[in-house]
Amino acid sequence: MKINLSPTRDKYYSQLNNEIDPFVACQVTSMVMGLDIGGFGLGPIMSLNKFKQPEDKLRYYMLNDPIVQEYWRKNFNNNMPAPEWAGVMTWAVNRLYGKEVVYFDDTITMQKIIDDLQNGLPTYLSMKFPENVNFSGKPSPVPGHIVLVVGIDGTYLLINDPYKNHLTGDRDGFNNLYAPVQFNKHANGHGIRYRRG
Repeated sequence: MKINLSPTRDKYYSQLNNEIDPFVACQVTSMVMGLDIGGFGLGPIMSLNKFKQPEDKLRYYMLNDPIVQEYWRKNFNNNMPAPEWAGVMTWAVNRLYGKEVVYFDDTITMQKIIDDLQNGLPTYLSMKFPENVNFSGKPSPVPGHIVLVVGIDGTYLLINDPYKNHLTGDRDGFNNLYAPVQFNKHANGHGIRYRRG
């Protein structure tokens, strides 16, 4: 099976060029990338505030909108910022779009990912990279990171990583190939799925 929802870079988003918190913006960057690739449009996000990039607009909104902040304070441990909670992310995005376009799934399997890909939908996925090193070659474990699954090529998953290729250390996160053993080692089994209708 071969599916690639992101064959060109026109809908690949990097968190490293974000104006707000680029080193911790994988959540909003992956969400925006998924909405764009999934064909949901970015209109509700683009109309939000003064920032140019949709991922900055979404992060600023989640950190400053009084209704989102109230939801975050009431329902989540507020030691971790609102955009870093999948539950707040789904609630805020669905509020912006006026309907349920995303939902949290704590049991994301390979079959669910394939089903979504066959329906033209990417998957926002939580990953971990405990043996990761930074660009200088020094240990830099990543306890949690969000990527977007955009395709499958045989048994390999195609992943758009908004930060870099965490498997090779290369700076290019576009269409990274993950063998099943690599996926199983790094995937946390939960994330956000997209829904049409």
